[in-house]
Amino acid sequence: MNTKEDSLYIKRLKERLRQKPDSKVFLSFAEELRKKDRIEDAITVLIDGVKKNPDFIAARLTLARWYLSSDMSSEAKKEFSEIIERTPDNIFARRGLKEAYRRLGEPIAAKEAVVSQLSTFLEAVKLHFSPEPEVFSNSVKDKAIVVGRLDRFLEAVKMHFNPKDSLS
Repeated sequence: MNTKEDSLYIKRLKERLRQKPDSKVFLSFAEELRKKDRIEDAITVLIDGVKKNPDFIAARLTLARWYLSSDMSSEAKKEFSEIIERTPDNIFARRGLKEAYRRLGEPIAAKEAVVSQLSTFLEAVKLHFSPEPEVFSNSVKDKAIVVGRLDRFLEAVKMHFNPKDSLS
């Protein structure tokens, strides 16, 4: 890495990371490198940091997004998929996975990613509105109506984005 042109802040971050190699400061360090148009160095820092902190989802999302912006769609797809395995309701990872599939020319997989993303979102909403015994029976009835509408909406989305259909 180019140390001659490093700013004082980058030097401080690099030193903090040297002192505590397992710390999460690597994300800030990588961000600063990227601001200096040193994307290859930034990606290398993120890869190393994610290996040491595999549950640091913000860093993994950053790495996956940078892969996409660097036309490294296969790597982005892999990273977004791993994020989704760890946090299935992560809408940013699902959105990124859909984009990676699209860029890789895999439209059926992209459609499946959209349906999966919507399904996850609607399931979360349904959980929020699930009918529970309450004092007011109207609110239970209203929640049941909302859940029913969400179910119908999800089925319509699945039919619209049926991955078995050819693209038109």
